[in-house]
Amino acid sequence: MPLWRRGVLVGLLLWLWAGMATGAVGGGQDLERQGLERQAIERQDLEAFVDGYVTARMEAEHVAGVTVSVVKDDELVMAKGYGFADLEAGRPVVAGRTLFRPGSISKLFTWTAVMQLVEQGRLDLDTDIREILTDLPLATRYPAPITLRQLMAHTPGFEDTAMGHLFEDDPDAVLSLRDYLRRHAPAQVRAPGTWPAYSNYGVALAGLVVAEVSGLSWEAYAERHLLGPLGMRDSTFREPWGPQREQAPMAPALRERVSEGYQWVGGALQPGGFTFVGGIGPAGSLSTTATDMARFMRAHLNEGRLGDVALLAPDTAREMQRTHYRVTPGQPGMAHGFVESEIAGYRAIGHGGGTVHFVSDLQLIPELELGVFISTNSNGGQALIRGFVEALVHRYFPTDPPVVAAAPDDPARYAGDYLSTRRPYTTVEALLNHDMASVHLDRDGELVLSRRGRQVRLVPAPGEGHFRQADSQESLRFLTDDDGAVTHLAVPEPVMVMERVGPLANPRWRLAFLGLAVAVFVGTLVVALFGWGRPAARRPAARWGGRLTVLAAGLWVVSMGLALAGILPITRDVGLVFFGFPPPPFVAAQVVAMLAGAVSLGALALLMPVLGEKGWSRGRRLRHAGVVVLLAVTLVTVWRFNGFVLMG
Repeated sequence: MPLWRRGVLVGLLLWLWAGMATGAVGGGQDLERQGLERQAIERQDLEAFVDGYVTARMEAEHVAGVTVSVVKDDELVMAKGYGFADLEAGRPVVAGRTLFRPGSISKLFTWTAVMQLVEQGRLDLDTDIREILTDLPLATRYPAPITLRQLMAHTPGFEDTAMGHLFEDDPDAVLSLRDYLRRHAPAQVRAPGTWPAYSNYGVALAGLVVAEVSGLSWEAYAERHLLGPLGMRDSTFREPWGPQREQAPMAPALRERVSEGYQWVGGALQPGGFTFVGGIGPAGSLSTTATDMARFMRAHLNEGRLGDVALLAPDTAREMQRTHYRVTPGQPGMAHGFVESEIAGYRAIGHGGGTVHFVSDLQLIPELELGVFISTNSNGGQALIRGFVEALVHRYFPTDPPVVAAAPDDPARYAGDYLSTRRPYTTVEALLNHDMASVHLDRDGELVLSRRGRQVRLVPAPGEGHFRQADSQESLRFLTDDDGAVTHLAVPEPVMVMERVGPLANPRWRLAFLGLAVAVFVGTLVVALFGWGRPAARRPAARWGGRLTVLAAGLWVVSMGLALAGILPITRDVGLVFFGFPPPPFVAAQVVAMLAGAVSLGALALLMPVLGEKGWSRGRRLRHAGVVVLLAVTLVTVWRFNGFVLMG
């Protein structure tokens, strides 16, 4: 598999744990919906539908266990578990007993906590958080404030990094929230309040703000003001971490009911052990059951109230669910922490989530008073949950299909490569973690989008640069500058936008170039090895220029080989992306690359004496010059990938 494809694969694996909800807000439907929102769902029919949907996909996608809950009109309509929480022990998934790890769905609790404190007058969404977190230095590039409002919309301007630190597999290595935020602060790469880029770090900052203002640890606040009042007795943000953490670990009675997490490796489901997210807990450390999540959904669908418990005042709950940010008009937006989407023609708000093994989704459709939670305990779960909520809504609350528009006059103007703003900019992760989208014309002259291992046709929709994906009907919009040139692609996920890039800024082209360079360098070594009979340069400077060129080529070949040896295991075991990065061969590759870069500069410095060497033929001098130029461009390419920035 080419190196650039391995980079795409690792980027896809990194995307899976994020599990973000997708979709877009449409322009309305013509179908008469009156009465649909009050339509009841017949429990037996719903259970039969979910049974068929889930069980048919569990085997196909290699998923060990699934848990589901559905609420409608402030009632729990269905909660059911499928498969096993522990294959070896034969422990089944029980919706009201088995704890799953919903990852980033945890963020909705953090934002609910923020809104509670705003409601109490103890927080202001537009205050610079640095005025609250005075002992946490944030090395920001721009002088503008960083506010909770921006953190909720994922617009503080941070790059997104994850490899080697987001998750942990050693209970004794789990950092405190404050220590994690100090050690793994991302660079601020754009001005706050501009383009969005999903940020786990930003949500964790908000969790620390909650802890600072309340005087409680994040875990204690969640128990006292969120989980406890809602009666979520089988849920916790604590984990079975070691004694280095001041906070008490997860209660043993809960730990024994947490589902195992599984990966499909070597043709079998393999347990992966407990994944710790506690270092960045407000962004993803929740363990919960499907029935507990039903209580959380009911509260948010009922204007912050569950029975006699008021989690939020009605005005606060409505404000939390209102759209506050959009990349561009007509696209899905961000409520206060909720990710907006369109599901089967309805406005939905929710969040997805994932860890190394678990993949989950939570969606609320306020118009229907409907909430759906689904979680899987295997990393193949993304394919299972994709389309689940949409299929359910379409079955019970059908709407007209979206309006199709005439094809644009010049669809070729949209073709090109687009790179997500949600990516690392300053670390060596840039080599592996990049979410790319490519748009091209097929034989029929229709636009096709290639992203995350899938290809889908784009159907024209009303509005300039507006299209829908043919399979999911999700909305995309191409954005232009003042001169009409296409610059960005607004995708269904409002927590990022795709920037149009040329070949020089395209990670795939860079990786392809590195592959070509290595082939040339191998050829250079072969010629040097078997060409000793050729006349040597007469001048010492030229002789050294030749020697340094061969040495640099050899060092680059060794460096690329070590890098590939470090990357290959990661493509087979997603856990190594977080638990084992950077692997020793990869670090060695970086060190050798530094030597290769230095020697390449030496060869470049001696290029002129070589070009003036009379003992070499003109063709030999030109070939030498070509190799030296290739050495220099390789150095620049590795530098642009942050290949000289050591991690750990």
